[in-house]
Amino acid sequence: MHAKSTICSVLLPVFSLAFLLSIPAFAQLTPANGIGVTMGHIHLLVPDPEAHKKLWMDIFDAQVAKTGALEFLKLPGIVLLINKGQPASAVGEPTADHFALVVRDLAAVTKSLAAAGIGLSEGEMAAFPDGVRVEFIEDKNLGVPVAFHHFHIFTDDAEALRSWYVQNFGGIKFPDGPNFPGGQIYFTEQSNPPRVPTKGHALDHISFEVKGLEAFCRKLEAQGTRLDMNIIDAPQIGLKVTFVTDPAGTRIELTDGFAGK
Repeated sequence: MHAKSTICSVLLPVFSLAFLLSIPAFAQLTPANGIGVTMGHIHLLVPDPEAHKKLWMDIFDAQVAKTGALEFLKLPGIVLLINKGQPASAVGEPTADHFALVVRDLAAVTKSLAAAGIGLSEGEMAAFPDGVRVEFIEDKNLGVPVAFHHFHIFTDDAEALRSWYVQNFGGIKFPDGPNFPGGQIYFTEQSNPPRVPTKGHALDHISFEVKGLEAFCRKLEAQGTRLDMNIIDAPQIGLKVTFVTDPAGTRIELTDGFAGK
C-alpha cells in the first residue's frame, strides 16, 4: 500500500461529508473552484477501446454519452475517454501511473473485478488490461456506488510540484496533495529510478475542465507555464482543448465544455 494510504485513512473521514455533498450525479462534473477549475476526465490509450468500455459499463455501470461525434463514459463527477492506440513500451514508469476511485462496497467491487479476470492486490490496486492501473478506496458512507478520488503523480520533488499545482490551478493544499473540486492529486517522491513523461502511455495524461479557457491560459502563460499547443476550438463537439506539461513531465489536458454534459 502507498505511504499516502495512512494519511488517507485519517483525512478521508474528515472529508467525507464535503465530498458527498460535492459529488454530482452522472449529468455533470463537479462545479469549479474560484478560478474556474474542476477535475476533468480520465483519458486512456488502449488497443481495444470497446473491451475497456465494456468493463467500465459492466463493473461500474458507467453511462455512455456523446458531445457531437465524441463518445465518452460517465461516472459520478468524472468523464472517461477511451481512445484506440498502442501504449508506449519504452523502459521506465510514467510520472502518473494510476488513478483512484472511491467505492462504497469494496468487497462487491473486488468480486466483480475477479469475475472479469482482474485481480486486486493487497494495496487495493487493480491491474486492468494494457497497463491501466486503478486504485480503490472504500468509503461506506459514499452517497453513490463509485466516484473519482485522485490522480497519483511520482516526482523527484513532491513539495515543489504540489506548490506548482496549487499556484496554477487553485488547489487547496493538503499534506498529501492539492484538493480540487471533484478529486485530488497525490504525490510520491521518487528519484531513483527516475520517472518518464506520461505522453503515449496507457494513462496518457490527467485533465482539468476550465471555465473560460482562453483567459485562464493567458494567466498560465503570464505565470511562466507554456502551452504545449494552441487552443483548439472544436464547436462540432462543443469543446475547447489545449495541453500543458507539469515540471515532472505529466501531460495535462485542459478542456472547456464538458461541464454540464
